[in-house]
Amino acid sequence: MPSDKVEKKRKRASNGHERPSKKPALELQDLPPLAVSVLDDDSELAPVIVTTPGVNAPQNLRLKPYLKDRAHGPSPGRSTRNKGIVSSELLLQTSEHPKMDFVGREAEDDADSQLKHYIAVVDPEKKSWQFVEVRKLTLRGAVRRIKVAAEEEEEVESEDEKMKTLRAQRTELTNTFGTKQSRKAAQSMAENAQLSNAPAGAASAAESAILSSMPLDSATDIATKTAAVQAQVQANKPLPQANLAASHPSDVYPIDVLVPGGLSTLQQLPGINVWEEAVSSGQAVATTSQYVSRRLEAVVNSTNATQIQILRFIFLLFEFSRALRSGNLKSSSGPGSKRLPPREELRRILSSPTGAESDTTETLPDPVIDAIRRKFAPQGSYLTKNDVTYLHTTICALSLLIPPQPAKDGGSSSQGGNAPNELATDPSDLRDDLRVESTAILQYFRELGCRIDKPRESEFAKWNIKGGKAEANTRRVARLRVPVEFPKVSRGGKR
Repeated sequence: MPSDKVEKKRKRASNGHERPSKKPALELQDLPPLAVSVLDDDSELAPVIVTTPGVNAPQNLRLKPYLKDRAHGPSPGRSTRNKGIVSSELLLQTSEHPKMDFVGREAEDDADSQLKHYIAVVDPEKKSWQFVEVRKLTLRGAVRRIKVAAEEEEEVESEDEKMKTLRAQRTELTNTFGTKQSRKAAQSMAENAQLSNAPAGAASAAESAILSSMPLDSATDIATKTAAVQAQVQANKPLPQANLAASHPSDVYPIDVLVPGGLSTLQQLPGINVWEEAVSSGQAVATTSQYVSRRLEAVVNSTNATQIQILRFIFLLFEFSRALRSGNLKSSSGPGSKRLPPREELRRILSSPTGAESDTTETLPDPVIDAIRRKFAPQGSYLTKNDVTYLHTTICALSLLIPPQPAKDGGSSSQGGNAPNELATDPSDLRDDLRVESTAILQYFRELGCRIDKPRESEFAKWNIKGGKAEANTRRVARLRVPVEFPKVSRGGKR
């Protein structure tokens, strides 16, 4: 029969090292009794507790303190607080680190702003410790924005330089706060960039490998053919012929190329004396061209006869473009073509120095009219779309010869506010007078070999920028330099 008794499990025999059921009490150190007190101090120069979450601040970092009164002022409910801490706000800042800026601020919205923070000062001789209220600040670090070294002419960064600056900032941020994998990837990219950092015009490693596998004659032929195609495409564009051997930008598009007949044509233009008499008598000269009206007084006061004649010819071309008509064209003229007005009407329009019909004291000579028609309307009675573009690009090239601030010296050597190695102009007035889009007028100047960028900070007065950097970011300036670089021939995109 089975037994009714249930056997109980026996405990394992102890090995003499039983785990105590309670934690042993720590023995109190033999400390002398200390007198505790709270130091009543209302000074705003209280001690500071600085925390640096997420940032490893250097040990020898020196922070500069800045104090200001709090906007809300001391609250009646905070009568037990240090009056100096309640009524003032402390900020710590330093830029001594080579790559980072550190700023320490007091908490305003989190729980720390509702708490009191104390530190204890122990005096072993007097056997006392005193508590004093302190400020608590949080120190944050930010990677300093890398500034490109300013050139002698304070040249604005190009798009490539901006990309390099942003890339350097991202790399520095990755090295400071990134994970191990991201830092390794950034280091790999930096090594690849160093391997491909060849001098300007040199072939990269991949290009060198491809060229080395090709026959020498083939590589030479491809380079020659590419240059020939580039020159042929540039020659077929509706642009004034550029002098690529020029040593100064003013010689890239000489007057003889832009003006049919050159200086002899400029000297026959009517209405210049009307401008000079009006300016000398203090009268405002209003024309139908915004570009001409804004520059007329300064150009006349400069007493530079060539610049006055160029400005008069620019106004003549504006009137010539405004006189073109659409409709009633031959089918062979093509889309975008414009027809010329009758000869007598064209003479009256081009002879006026202001654009008003009743303001025609002198008439334009027939040789000048014929020269203009042959240059810009070779078909005789109408202008094709390419002819209209050629007219616009010629006006843009002529505008480069009018400095932004004509100097009153009467000499042709005056730069008139331009840098010694460039010619610059503001395309906005030309855009409005020619009634084209901003993209179109900027593309005209790019095709002429100009670089488009924002006005420099040192040029705000020259370009009449009164809104500071905000206005400068919306403005564009076309600059012509030598050697002239034209847009490259497109090889076509991926299909």
